[in-house]
Amino acid sequence: MPLRLLYVLLALAIFLLEVFIATQLRQFDFIRGSLGDFLVVGLIYFVVQACWPCPSRQLAIGVFVFSIAVEISQYFHLADALHFAKGSWQHIVLGNVFSWGDILMYLLGCIAVYAFDLALIRRMRAS
Repeated sequence: MPLRLLYVLLALAIFLLEVFIATQLRQFDFIRGSLGDFLVVGLIYFVVQACWPCPSRQLAIGVFVFSIAVEISQYFHLADALHFAKGSWQHIVLGNVFSWGDILMYLLGCIAVYAFDLALIRRMRAS
């Protein structure tokens, strides 16, 4: 299986898991919040790798920096400043609550996806 197709399938699997968490596990704050943040960086990473392949380390760092930028925008309530309606997809994606715990989950997620990708690339090259 081509590596880019595998990235597409991984992104799709994470997306479906994120949708399941958001719709079926709303009552579990840790799963919805922390695990969701951990997984979302993997989703972004695999989508980018599927569309525009780039070096794994730089992409993992870039996804982490992007995640921090989003979190900082939450600190400044950018979604409210842009007058996004509460509950709209824009407001949900951008968020509105800053948390150091979210940044930690983004970091752990980026480390995990980077390590997973390195192992995946090594395995694909060995086959």
